[in-house]
Amino acid sequence: MENIKKILLVVPPGMIHVQKDGTKQCKECFPPVGLAYLAAQIKGRGNYDVKVYDMVVEDFWQETVIADDTILYGATFEQYQKVLEEYNPDLVGIQCMLSSRSNSVLELARLTKDFNKKIIVALGGHHATALPEHVLREHTDFVVLGESDHSFPELVDTLNAGGDISRVMGIVYRGKTGELITQPRHDFVRNLDDLPFPAWDVLGLEKYWKGVLPMGVPLKKEKYGLVCTSRGCPHLCHYCSVPQHTGERNYRARDLDQVIGEIRWLVDRYGIEELQFTDDNFFVNLSRTKKLVRLLIKNFPGMAFAVPTGTDLTFLDFELIDLLKEAGFHHLAMGIETGDMDLQGKYVDKKIDLNDLKSKIAYIKKAQITTTGFFLLGFPGETLAQMKKTTNLATTLDLDYIHFIMLTPIPGSRLYDHCVQNDLLYEDFDVAQLRYSNTFIKNPNVPREVVEDLRKSVWKEYMSKRINIAEYDNRGWSQQSKPTLPEKVSAHDS
Repeated sequence: MENIKKILLVVPPGMIHVQKDGTKQCKECFPPVGLAYLAAQIKGRGNYDVKVYDMVVEDFWQETVIADDTILYGATFEQYQKVLEEYNPDLVGIQCMLSSRSNSVLELARLTKDFNKKIIVALGGHHATALPEHVLREHTDFVVLGESDHSFPELVDTLNAGGDISRVMGIVYRGKTGELITQPRHDFVRNLDDLPFPAWDVLGLEKYWKGVLPMGVPLKKEKYGLVCTSRGCPHLCHYCSVPQHTGERNYRARDLDQVIGEIRWLVDRYGIEELQFTDDNFFVNLSRTKKLVRLLIKNFPGMAFAVPTGTDLTFLDFELIDLLKEAGFHHLAMGIETGDMDLQGKYVDKKIDLNDLKSKIAYIKKAQITTTGFFLLGFPGETLAQMKKTTNLATTLDLDYIHFIMLTPIPGSRLYDHCVQNDLLYEDFDVAQLRYSNTFIKNPNVPREVVEDLRKSVWKEYMSKRINIAEYDNRGWSQQSKPTLPEKVSAHDS
């Protein structure tokens, strides 16, 4: 084994799915905080040179049609080949977070090995963790499972030293006869305060400020940064893959003084004017959240804040809403999910009180904070009457924006396992073609076309009163101050 000196971390190009009626999935570009953490770990060791190549941000508006219903955006595979030639890495780590981008990940792995078969190729992220057998093919050497802050650097060090990889926990690889060897994770990151700050200098944080579209909520100010104050979520919602990635109910919080220190560092180093929190569940601890927001008010007057990964209304009260307004939180995106209590009890673990929900949203509106609601349709066995409970709820809350998401069997979720085990997936289901605008779950009560038509018709009727539907295109709301019809929910999706 040759020594590993150069490490290339890669984000695959974005993917737009085009519906039969021409509706397009909206573009987005979010700084890959996970790779920024990994880059910091590798850089801190002092033995390696590390480069991050985010193909989405490098050429955001460039589009490549690869099929009638599929468009890639960002840098092309040919551009990636040039990066290989110029940088000549010894190891390539590719983010395999979204199932819909897994084919692109496999193509990047193939191109890497075609360039130099000695290059080690490792994949990580939600999809790779959930289905290592899907991506561990001829051109892939390793999958690094879940949180890889410790396991990835350990794998690199072990390979570099010619050591025994069977001692590295949290990885999957093929044995000599092709069998899948899984060395399970023995630990998660217990103390998040021990991690270095993300290496934004390696990524180039400024690349994400102009000419690209952010994820989830619109920016109020151009120069923005990201901070993660906690990891994990106490909920076990059936449709979410976060529990498998970070551990079931494995919520861990950082020291708030360190969080404030990181924000101060971002302000001093990069001059950021807006901060987005990337926690799996930012609002999970009410008293902690209030304390943090009070610190934001005290230390960063005039700064804007947002939580693109969503707002858990269960942990909001009127006092916190007042604090959020005072601090400069300008937009709350809320996962309300369903208006049917039977479905909520069976599939949603957040136990939202609908009466409480209405009063909280009214108070948020009174505070002049922009509101977005996310709702799910297509639960297994869901009736049309249950679906209409959800659409009626969505259209009577006076939200600024509503989005209906098809319940999607994401690999790594309990829903995916349930659907596979009970033969609930339509024959045309393809894990590499997952999207949130179409249903893939069989339902004897409602034909799939009816569910999909309901999603679009209710959304269009409601939103046409708030935005100009006719001007919809793929430019997103930071360009035109309005969202496009969404296909994805968050960065944590697989």
